[in-house]
Amino acid sequence: MRRRRRRQKTPEQVRRRVSRRQRFFHTIGRILFLGILLAAATLALTVFFKVDTITVEGAQKYRAEEIVAGMDVKQGDNLYLWNKVKVCDAMLEKFPYLQSVQIRRHLPNALVVTVTECSASVAIASNGGYLLLSKEGKALEQSANSNGLPVVTGMTLTDVPLGKILSSDSSEAADDLLTILQTLDAADMLKDLAFINLSDLHDIHIGYLKRFDIRVDSVDNLAYYLRFAQTVIEDRLSPSDIGQLYWDSQNRLHYVPDTAENIEKAGLGLASSPVVTDTTTKDSAEQTDAVDPSSSDSSGESVEETQDADDLSGEDASTADEENADEDA
Repeated sequence: MRRRRRRQKTPEQVRRRVSRRQRFFHTIGRILFLGILLAAATLALTVFFKVDTITVEGAQKYRAEEIVAGMDVKQGDNLYLWNKVKVCDAMLEKFPYLQSVQIRRHLPNALVVTVTECSASVAIASNGGYLLLSKEGKALEQSANSNGLPVVTGMTLTDVPLGKILSSDSSEAADDLLTILQTLDAADMLKDLAFINLSDLHDIHIGYLKRFDIRVDSVDNLAYYLRFAQTVIEDRLSPSDIGQLYWDSQNRLHYVPDTAENIEKAGLGLASSPVVTDTTTKDSAEQTDAVDPSSSDSSGESVEETQDADDLSGEDASTADEENADEDA
């Protein structure tokens, strides 16, 4: 039987076979090298980069030890193997008075936590007591009393989780409340707020300086109304004046003198509202001193707006004549 002769490979075939072997070993080498690097990195992270110290900056309402104990990152944890955003969000809910949280990693083993705190701006009836809210509408604390804060009447909150922002979708009153707080803050009037009465969303009462009851029929154009009222109070009324400011159906601003007791009752929904007339009397005095803050042009010049002061008839006959007259602002 004749032996079968092995077919001799050509130089090109030999070269290709050697090339395939080289590529195979190169690939294996790369995989091994990446595996060694990954193992070394994992070892370095788990052994060398561990949290040893946590420093807290900016805290006043809470003690630094309290914040460190409430963090999801503890001493001995890895310095990198956790989500910074999730940890910060959890802290904002766990500590309601925290407004912002920033965490910085300092190699080789330290964390620096910088916080800013917010304060309560209003109190609103909730669960038999009062819920304290920040100007952003964040639920800060459940208290047995109002803690001397301006009280919001006309709405009640139930089972609002502390640390959560009051949703504007929860009710129309909640949406209006958030708008009022943000607008007052933008106008630098929040510090002088006395009360907010939302019993009637078409006749909202905003107490200011404990002397004035500013009434608006909606929160539309609230920034303009508040700036206008503030201008009138500062430029046209004296520090001893007490009364109500409101706009009639023709968008004219009126001032009605009142007593401090009635202004306080307005915040509780106990004071009767004056009758708003749509027509002017022939004794109306035209004034042009009130500035329209919303009509400033790009050059910064303000446009004056004419306001009429109407006499109000049919008021309580026992009051003085000056309290019956609607003085133009």
